[in-house]
Amino acid sequence: MAIVLGFDISSTTIGYCALEIDGSQIKFLKAHYIKPSKDGHILDRLADTRNKIQQLIQEVKPDYIGIEEIISFMKGKTTANTIITLASFNRMIGLLAHDYLGKAPEMFNVMSIRHGLKFKKALPQKEDMPKLVSKHLKIKFPWELITKGKSKGKPKSSNFDVADGIAVALHYARILTGQSKRKSK
Repeated sequence: MAIVLGFDISSTTIGYCALEIDGSQIKFLKAHYIKPSKDGHILDRLADTRNKIQQLIQEVKPDYIGIEEIISFMKGKTTANTIITLASFNRMIGLLAHDYLGKAPEMFNVMSIRHGLKFKKALPQKEDMPKLVSKHLKIKFPWELITKGKSKGKPKSSNFDVADGIAVALHYARILTGQSKRKSK
């Protein structure tokens, strides 16, 4: 048996998932998210997030760690500052994973993850991921709903980060069990 830990990293929400591999079987263990602090110096924010991720890694004790690689450009959505901040969080968690594993974690680009998990020819979009990972793992997606205000009862945006964290772990687990092809780095 082995544990795979997957991360979808941003500077606002870090979705993660732990899966267990037993032979060719993939079992869902847990998925949630961590919210990095928005306040203070970037190094203080990184240190706080590092401590939270370090605690998670020590709790889960993964044998494998997968991380969604940085997207360096999204038309109309990225600035140099956004990319620098995202890269800082992504590489800090990558270094934590390296320290724990004694080697680099696997890095997967978003397209290889979506291609590796799709059921049809059409490439799934971000909003399709909760349903897609649920279908693969035969679980009910752990939706969190907004509890107050005009949006009460609607899904929190962090659900999609959790789904992407699950997707990273699932893609890696499928590669490790021979159910999908490796397209990393």
